[in-house]
Amino acid sequence: MNLKISFLIAAHNEEKIIAKTLENLLNLPYQNYEVIIGLDGCTDKTEEIIKKFCKKSKKFKYFVLNLRQGKNVVINSIIKKASGEIIIINDADWIFRIKDKKTFKKFISVFNNPKIGGIAESFPVEWNKDKIKNGNFGYRIVAYSSYFWMEFQKKKFTEEKNGLLKLKIPTMFLTNLFRKKFYRENSSLGDDLERTYDIMKQGNEVVIFNDAEMPRMIAVYDKISVRKLFKQKIRTAIAREQVKTEQEINLRNYYFPAIVYILKNSFKKSFSCGLLMVYWISLTSIATFISKFNKKDAKEGWKLRARN
Repeated sequence: MNLKISFLIAAHNEEKIIAKTLENLLNLPYQNYEVIIGLDGCTDKTEEIIKKFCKKSKKFKYFVLNLRQGKNVVINSIIKKASGEIIIINDADWIFRIKDKKTFKKFISVFNNPKIGGIAESFPVEWNKDKIKNGNFGYRIVAYSSYFWMEFQKKKFTEEKNGLLKLKIPTMFLTNLFRKKFYRENSSLGDDLERTYDIMKQGNEVVIFNDAEMPRMIAVYDKISVRKLFKQKIRTAIAREQVKTEQEINLRNYYFPAIVYILKNSFKKSFSCGLLMVYWISLTSIATFISKFNKKDAKEGWKLRARN
């Protein structure tokens, strides 16, 4: 099966990092794909950099939108221009890492099964040994907290099926790789979470590769300031509430078991890792409280990103 893949990127003033992201997409061990970039009010050299890649390959194209209404609105716009059967949402500061042609073939062959509508993230984009080793305090907090959180979800809310993990319920799984025909316009800050619910509500399966060596997104950055991380946690709390309201989600028995799992397993790894998670839980709790008084919508909330 030679499925066409459309990579979609929403970009706003990404001159410092977007070249790495696009260089990676220029050299994929796969031929049938395109890269569509939505430029949203860029005032730096992002467009100039993208033009160079468009000259290198006809697979690249971009659209100047100037919507400034958030990532979800950009994706809602440029997905209409995508011709691929499979969509991959590629943030401007992510690299879609593929180990080799063989693993990618195995990865994409999941869609030979018509019941599968998407592949959810199984490891955080920050989960990279070299980056964790060299990253700063904020980066390590995000890497470890996201890792243990995803491990909790996989153990509690998935079941093994044909060598894959199949989601039993959407809960808080993030989906950025899916069949285009199952896409529904997203309106929240938690667009990746919202997509998981949309796909499964249509009677489709979302699966996970529980193997860090399989194709997945990796962060370009290795520095996250604590100040910006705090802003990001406020954004995440707002996004979670938006999706819970829109999708009528009940997570009453979710958070306490998740916290217990994260603390238990982080301290089991090392005392210092456990302390990082205590700090993260404290930061998250304060940010969640503050978010109750913050009414930012997707347009404003997109600005609360954590990276440096």
